[in-house]
Amino acid sequence: MSETPPEGSSGGFTVHRRLHTSAKLVYAAFVEPRNLEQWFVVPGYHTPADRMRVDARPGGRLDAVMISDTDGTEIPFGFTYAELDPPHRVVLRFDEPRELVTVTLADAPDGDVDLTYEFVSWPGPADPDASRRGVDDMLDLIEAGIERGTIHGSSVAERTTASTSTGETQV
Repeated sequence: MSETPPEGSSGGFTVHRRLHTSAKLVYAAFVEPRNLEQWFVVPGYHTPADRMRVDARPGGRLDAVMISDTDGTEIPFGFTYAELDPPHRVVLRFDEPRELVTVTLADAPDGDVDLTYEFVSWPGPADPDASRRGVDDMLDLIEAGIERGTIHGSSVAERTTASTSTGETQV
């Protein structure tokens, strides 16, 4: 099943990246709490893995909190894993604001992976340029984590392929 935004959606953009790693490792960045905490942040906040609940399976959820580095203000957020096709596709449906993110990972002939990040928001993001910069920043953090060796493959990513597993992880 393919998740599609409602008719009349706007405010979308697409980002392409070539990463010097495997699709399996990039996929794990989207489903493993210790990986997510490294990149799923906005400037001035952190998203600790021990404050995440991840159920990485189609229809499962991620519920987490971003915490301000200066005053400790907490911002809860969540999304549904609308579609998972390891290690080549992740579709995330965010609660508020209403957004749909589709990440497609394709093996490149040289052993790298081509990442396509499609973002749709409805009725549209308040500041499309800021949304694009935020996505670029997060993808930079994924790339940096891969280069440092702190983004790891995981059993969570492996379990999303098993139809009998819930894939649920709580750290």
